Amino acid sequence: MSEAAASMRWLRWGAIGLAIVVGWLFIAGANHFHVTAPVVFVCLGYVAGLAAIMNFYKIGAMAVAPEQATEDAWERPIGPRDELEKEKKTLLKAIKEAEFDHEMGKLSKSDADAMIAQYRARAIAVIKELDRANGAKASDKRDAIEREVKARLAVETEAKKGKKKGKAKEAAT
Repeated sequence: MSEAAASMRWLRWGAIGLAIVVGWLFIAGANHFHVTAPVVFVCLGYVAGLAAIMNFYKIGAMAVAPEQATEDAWERPIGPRDELEKEKKTLLKAIKEAEFDHEMGKLSKSDADAMIAQYRARAIAVIKELDRANGAKASDKRDAIEREVKARLAVETEAKKGKKKGKAKEAAT
């Protein structure tokens, strides 16, 4: 986890803690700071409500992007490099889904080829941008060509993995 993501995690936990303390102070103040059993139960109910809201947020985020259902998935990408990494993963997944849809008969061959070509072109551009962000500078034309070939091979390898998974699923059913 990056340092920025760790600081965002601490910021989130700090905001949650602040919300709990402010809520409890409001509840206690409304009861003239007399701590009785009903006040304690209302405070516990407040914490349960906050926990439920956080849980609903996480469930909604997971429903939107189930492939990224890891601990780091709850944080937004920080910086252009993380955005590019997320876009690359999304594009590779879109290529796999288009190939799978074609195999299932949901897309015609021409539609699938057009979509896949568009996704691959964008994926190659994103991978090139990631290379540039990593400090990979083309000292000469040969290095640039080698990086281009590696990027295309990576995209094709991901596409082949998607086809193999699709065929395995098809054989299993």
